[in-house]
Amino acid sequence: MKTDLYTKTILTVIAGALIVIAFQQAEFFPKANASKSNSFATVPVNPDGSINVKFTDVMKVDVAEVGGNYVTGAMPINIKEVSGSSINSSYGIPVNIEAVDGSSIYGAVPTKEKN
Repeated sequence: MKTDLYTKTILTVIAGALIVIAFQQAEFFPKANASKSNSFATVPVNPDGSINVKFTDVMKVDVAEVGGNYVTGAMPINIKEVSGSSINSSYGIPVNIEAVDGSSIYGAVPTKEKN
């Protein structure tokens, strides 16, 4: 029995479709997926885009220079205003100390003298 071109074409299309279906679920190359890590967290951001940071431990800070000048001995400080009010040096600088070394201050501020 002789098969014609039409039958051969239809059978070839059916065979091709069956091959596609058979290999559709096969993975020849592993899929690359992003890691599902919990190493990131959301951080609340202030309306101006800044974030609030609270240090819970003592941090040692070494200042080498201020305004291009090396710092030796005491650090030079020039305060011009506090809370929007100008500072008059004859009246001193307003200071509000709430705690020293984690202890609340209710009276005089504890001081240590240099020998």
